[in-house]
Amino acid sequence: MTWKGVSPIVHLLHQNYEKAIKVLSPELETYLPFWQRSELLPKWDITIVPTS
Repeated sequence: MTWKGVSPIVHLLHQNYEKAIKVLSPELETYLPFWQRSELLPKWDITIVPTS
């Protein structure tokens, strides 16, 4: 598999992810200013813009 001539880097993880972990609202509010939602798919497509 390649995309634009570049092969992906793949790592196998040997651990399980915990299910149903949620970020609390006060903590989530600190990250919201860095999110830009898509006009076409606002629920699913989010771009996170880092600070400089």
